[in-house]
Amino acid sequence: MVKGKNPILDGSRELNYVTQKDVYMGNLFSRIIDAVNNLAANVGAAAVGKLPPPPPVNAINVAGSSPSNGIISVANSELLHLTLTHNSPIQRNIRYFTEVDTSPDFIQPHVIDHGTSRSVFVHLPTQDSNGNTQTYYVRSYAQYPGGDPCKPYVLGGLTGAIGIQMGGSSKLTLLPSTGSGTASPTGQQGAKGLGDILYRPAPGPKRSVA
Repeated sequence: MVKGKNPILDGSRELNYVTQKDVYMGNLFSRIIDAVNNLAANVGAAAVGKLPPPPPVNAINVAGSSPSNGIISVANSELLHLTLTHNSPIQRNIRYFTEVDTSPDFIQPHVIDHGTSRSVFVHLPTQDSNGNTQTYYVRSYAQYPGGDPCKPYVLGGLTGAIGIQMGGSSKLTLLPSTGSGTASPTGQQGAKGLGDILYRPAPGPKRSVA
């Protein structure tokens, strides 16, 4: 039974009925219900259904220059260091994800799972394999293991994403992303984190159009 905003197990009238018939049995069921709810709360899940998504991340902070023409420059380095500001009330076992893409639309983002930490370090090559300077875009979000991810926060906002350019000499074109969790293995379902479905079947063979 759902009680309040968080899905918890509640014995309700059934527990009262059992307790009236057998006090010892009622007490046992009551302790079991409490144990299930406590376990769910500690692992970031729900005893019944899903937990609501956490509140969105408040801000992304990047170690680099102040934005100029929509770009943050990380001088003399290919190590991107960012932290998340998340001041909303949260519960234990929250997980954080950051996605990196060379497109501000995050068409096929690479997902970085940084667990419970609100700080992340990632190496990004300055240029692609052809010597072109790469511009990276980042967004972050949170998720409980027993619920869906919250709406992602984009550095610079949805309509004014701020790019990041590194200041090293490495040249590498990133491989296409293959996604995360139970999201599609095409990598084109971003902002899913652990996934928003419990099970994902194996991809089926492509249908012949001949």
